[in-house]
Amino acid sequence: MAKQFNVGDTVYFISNGICVRKVKVVRCAGGFVTIKFDTSNTNEGPAGTRVRESKVYASIEEAEVVAKAHLNQHKLD
Repeated sequence: MAKQFNVGDTVYFISNGICVRKVKVVRCAGGFVTIKFDTSNTNEGPAGTRVRESKVYASIEEAEVVAKAHLNQHKLD
């Protein structure tokens, strides 16, 4: 499996299925990336998480297309 992202890359993550957040890659291993959010919702400092490479996107445009598709798919009639 080829690595898609490198440590230090700025990528985009879809939070809660609709919100696109700018993040930095801090580690890559085994098809997963550890990402660090630029801002946190609390005053305790930056937050991060580990996700599959397929859950982060190289451009904000790509992430927004996926987020909009997810939102349209889950809209209530």
